[in-house]
Amino acid sequence: MNRRRFIATTSGFAFSVAAAPAIARILPAKDVMDRIGMGTLLYRNQIKTRPEMVVTNELTLLDMPQHHRDVFGVKKLEFWSDHLMSFDKGYLNDLKGKIKAAGSELLNFQIDTSPADRTPYDLATLDEERRKAGVEQVKKWLDIAAILGTKCVRVNPGGPRNASVEQSIKSYQELVPVAKAKNITIITANHSGIERDPDKHLEIIKGAQGLYTQPDFGNYNNPTTMYDSLAKIIPHAYAVSAKVSNIALVDGKITTPQYDFDKCIQLTESMGFKGAYIMNQWGFIPQGVSTDDIGKFMVERIKANIKA
Repeated sequence: MNRRRFIATTSGFAFSVAAAPAIARILPAKDVMDRIGMGTLLYRNQIKTRPEMVVTNELTLLDMPQHHRDVFGVKKLEFWSDHLMSFDKGYLNDLKGKIKAAGSELLNFQIDTSPADRTPYDLATLDEERRKAGVEQVKKWLDIAAILGTKCVRVNPGGPRNASVEQSIKSYQELVPVAKAKNITIITANHSGIERDPDKHLEIIKGAQGLYTQPDFGNYNNPTTMYDSLAKIIPHAYAVSAKVSNIALVDGKITTPQYDFDKCIQLTESMGFKGAYIMNQWGFIPQGVSTDDIGKFMVERIKANIKA
């Protein structure tokens, strides 16, 4: 497909962008809820990741598919690797069965750490042995993700210290074909590494064919430049992380004071994105506000700003 150029204008911002193949390849949704997904990150304080962890209103990944369907009407799911209770095939197949029983699908699986010891991998490190080890760790996660039947896996580019774009590209060039053979698409969010610089993020995307972005509303720290940064990576998006950060209550209503959540959605829509918004939250939650309250707020705001 030939790239086409267009001007996207939203809330006083005008951006000239190239439409990437990722946007064009996504089939139109029949219903607006087909474009809304929910991650497990919002429920991080209700999911035990260590035996000694004390939680209230406990949930597990096995609960999530039906919970998200019942509470939000959401069928598209995103799991965080740290929330898996086991790598046993029996457990993984049970989890896949729960997804099917809820009439849902696993859209994305977030990989942040090694499956062996839960320490971060680094695909961009200048330490070649560590980079190679990181690639092998991600490959093991891809095996697990394939059992679960996910469409995408979010893999971090690496860095930011002692790292290079070239090393990250090399890693993805090794991983993308492995994922493709398992019918998995690798996506990269603007997370915590060298990809926080959107220009470097784009270098990595363009250097590894078959790699796409997952723009994350909550991961650019500068509110004056975040919309420009998002605009650079949205054209290469396969899915969007519609994240809210700190939560505040104003006159009893949930607000997101750090940035304009609606504006992020409007920007994304104006640039031609037709895929799924995966809801998440990371940050302060005031007393009296439940995780379900936040989820319902996000569903409401996304529905108000998108079309099927």
